[in-house]
Amino acid sequence: MIRHWASIESDLAREYHLDAEHLARLSTRRFLVLLGGLPAESAFGRLWQRTPRTVTDPTEIARLTGVPVITE
Repeated sequence: MIRHWASIESDLAREYHLDAEHLARLSTRRFLVLLGGLPAESAFGRLWQRTPRTVTDPTEIARLTGVPVITE
């Protein structure tokens, strides 16, 4: 995602009218919800589709998302 930050920022501004100040205050959950809601035709959507990656390891998912692994 960081590689495509300019596309993310411009898409979120275009779709949701969020400026950089608003983006900085978003929670991780809200940011991911808005990012996931971007249309496939968005700049980030097109870039993300061309970035093949499947992550199934819980530790890697936690590292990428910042959400801790829940162990029981």
